[in-house]
Amino acid sequence: MRVHFTFAPFAAALAAASLAACSHAEVKPDTEAKKEVAPVAPAAAAPSADQKAAEYKAEGQAQLDQAMKRLDEVSVFFEFDESTLTKDATARLADVAAVLVKHPELKVKIEGHADERGTPDYNLALGQRRASATKGYLEKLGVKSDQVEKAISYGSEKPKDPGHNEEAWKQNRRGDVRAADDNK
Repeated sequence: MRVHFTFAPFAAALAAASLAACSHAEVKPDTEAKKEVAPVAPAAAAPSADQKAAEYKAEGQAQLDQAMKRLDEVSVFFEFDESTLTKDATARLADVAAVLVKHPELKVKIEGHADERGTPDYNLALGQRRASATKGYLEKLGVKSDQVEKAISYGSEKPKDPGHNEEAWKQNRRGDVRAADDNK
């Protein structure tokens, strides 16, 4: 003998009881203490036009100061008895030119130097060729000619290294790019 048991009547009764229980549920009032909410700070006032201008000027001055620092005392070196720029020299001058093109209000001066070998007149002429080569390359890279305040030779009068050997002479065969006094 087989007994068939159906769950349908049982499931319907359970669902009806659940609905009845929900419809009579009592809503309990919130008995927890109310949490305090921190006061909201008033929004900061938008910066005034004068404040914005001052911030812009300060930012611009900082950029200008950084550009000036990149220009101060850049040296490019030359081979013995040469005024032709080396690859290293052209790379350094490209950096200088980028600063000057970006800041056309800045000016530089270029000083040509030679080592102690050679006569004073020859060294002055060689230093001038080096200063002129440096200036010409900067102009080729887009620097305006009026940004180069002067290109002058000191010959062997201002050595970077006072020694009397090849290492010292290498340091003294140079062209120096310096920020002009007008910038300061």
